[in-house]
Amino acid sequence: MSTGISRDDRAAARVGRGGRGDSYASDPARPLASAAGPWWRWLFLVPGLAAVGWGVLGLLGASDDVPLSGWFPWFIGSALLHDVVIAPLVIAGGAVLTRVLPRPARPPIAIGLVVSGVLTVVALPFALDPGDVQEAGFLPQDYSRNLLLIVAGVMAVATVWAVVRTRRAHRE
Repeated sequence: MSTGISRDDRAAARVGRGGRGDSYASDPARPLASAAGPWWRWLFLVPGLAAVGWGVLGLLGASDDVPLSGWFPWFIGSALLHDVVIAPLVIAGGAVLTRVLPRPARPPIAIGLVVSGVLTVVALPFALDPGDVQEAGFLPQDYSRNLLLIVAGVMAVATVWAVVRTRRAHRE
């Protein structure tokens, strides 16, 4: 009898290793039941949903201060930008790096790319247009150059880390 849910043979191979399988792999015969466990997933899900609910209540409660007609297209646009542009680029980049880099070098480079991405997201509004700010505490600087220098430094550290890990792995 078919349940309409396909069996994941890769997960089956990871679960069935003589009792020493991957405890995080799903049960291929019961994919929906395995998604509900382990119990500690709910420790993250419940507070996350509560935070989303609080945000929605705050947004709807501040409808006088926040024009929803301007907020909604921005929200949908950012979700589409992530799902249609950013996520596929990250997946493709990960696939390329997996084929190009040796196994010991992958974690340092991945960490360097994630840190660089977060720094770019935070600094990009300033780098694109710092604007004419008359605030005394705002120090106008060359944000684009500084962002490039910081990202170059992060990636240099990640590269040195990757080289060290690769050489150590080859010695062993």
